[in-house]
Amino acid sequence: MSETKVLPYVLLVFRIIIGLTMMYYGSQKLFGVFGGSGFNPTLTIFHDKMGIPPVLGALAIFAEFAGGLGVLLGAVTRVAAFGIFCTMAVATFMSAKSITTLEMVSGVDPIRGTAYPLLICTIAFALVLLGGGSFSVDSKLLRRKKK
Repeated sequence: MSETKVLPYVLLVFRIIIGLTMMYYGSQKLFGVFGGSGFNPTLTIFHDKMGIPPVLGALAIFAEFAGGLGVLLGAVTRVAAFGIFCTMAVATFMSAKSITTLEMVSGVDPIRGTAYPLLICTIAFALVLLGGGSFSVDSKLLRRKKK
């Protein structure tokens, strides 16, 4: 099978995995479900423990949930994936920044908390570049416009 025939399926799998994952974590922060704190307590944690201003914290929460939904459906995929990319780039940076020298030399895995957000960030970046693929709402809307 050629790359062009496989790509729509790869993008669909990426969208489903990233979309559901980000909606799960976003709904924890936004609605307080699945063991999450909810919107205001999460903003407080972001501000007090990480120094993230409330406005940027709110943007991150909405990027996780609404971005996850957009990516899952393939609706405004590039915009939704860009929001996820930005959020996870900050999460990767914050996680990497918290690694101490003692952890690095003590045999503790230094990338234990960094690999996950970096992986999500990388896949989101691929979706920004490639879009949602032919199994997306974007694709259906573009086809309709061309007619």
